[in-house]
Amino acid sequence: MVTKIVANKLMSDAEIASKESDYFTEADFPIIIKGDADVFAEDGRLLLRFRKNVISKELTDLAVNSYVKASKALHENRGASAGALDRKKLANYVSEFINPGKFRTKFKSGTTGIESKQATSNLSPSNIIGYFDKHDRNLKTKGAPCRLTAFNRDHPELWETALPFLKRCDELFKELIPDRHELQRTQAAETPDFIIPETAFSTVTINYSWRTGLHKDAGDYRPGYGNLIVIEDPNNPNSYTGGYTGFPQFGVAVDVRTGDFLAMDVHEWHCNTEMFLVNPQIQGNYTQREIDNKWYFNRLSVVCYLREKMIRCKGLQTDKVQLMNLDKKTKTKRKTNVEIDKTKEPDSTVVKPKRVYKKKTVIELNPKTDDNKD
Repeated sequence: MVTKIVANKLMSDAEIASKESDYFTEADFPIIIKGDADVFAEDGRLLLRFRKNVISKELTDLAVNSYVKASKALHENRGASAGALDRKKLANYVSEFINPGKFRTKFKSGTTGIESKQATSNLSPSNIIGYFDKHDRNLKTKGAPCRLTAFNRDHPELWETALPFLKRCDELFKELIPDRHELQRTQAAETPDFIIPETAFSTVTINYSWRTGLHKDAGDYRPGYGNLIVIEDPNNPNSYTGGYTGFPQFGVAVDVRTGDFLAMDVHEWHCNTEMFLVNPQIQGNYTQREIDNKWYFNRLSVVCYLREKMIRCKGLQTDKVQLMNLDKKTKTKRKTNVEIDKTKEPDSTVVKPKRVYKKKTVIELNPKTDDNKD
């Protein structure tokens, strides 16, 4: 049986907007959903549809085995979702703040003393896979804005292995929100070389043990809908309680667990509550930074969506021959016009493709984003 809930606003739009990047606790949510439910705002808008145990263990295991390592990669461009600026969560090279905002700042490098050209936010164990609709800002030459992510480039076998999981997520999206799915699938079909096969998605954000601050998602197709799946990593003994995904303006949160599916309006303000250990102490070897920031819980979250600006690449194609010829082990050229830039730090290696004259475009590959995703 599906419970229908109508949730009234507990805060005005101005009040909730003023709390962007703030953390919220379980006490801020009078309603915590743990069973099948549809939640509507008082004006009739659908906020979320939640279904328990609708994704098989076989499929969630595929996702964990494929995504878990990449999901732990730290990135500094998640904006408000990474929380208010916190020295413990910033990269080690960030020294003096320059014109800081609440959750993003420019800075002077503690190593070189040079002022950054770009702003930074807190580090987050979060990554993107699939396709992306922005230029790689590490590259000087700007060509076509749509590209493969580094995960797809470097781990095509892992990408292929988990495709059945993503297709199941798309099936659930279609079943629960058919009108939004139809709009999104139609838009996605306009750029067939930049979508996940047989889905309405172009991109997936994967996060590991990450509690998000208050935010609205950015960059996804607005007429579409957000899709959130949580998988508890069976190889990590640090189980948790809490970690609810909630809409604090409406006082509603959802306990999404392995096998569950949440369709949610990601353009409403949302965040996660704190996670708490089930075990009496942390198990495993973790750095002090990981312990301080609680990046040891076994919560892997997966957010599937369509990039809004992917439509700019209608008629363009990826150069799949170049990608297949790239030697992933040595990162050197092998009968290809792809070059490796080794002047970057190890965690920001950039692939610099030359122009593909047949399509009159440049294919850019390394993901950089400034998105908020659970």
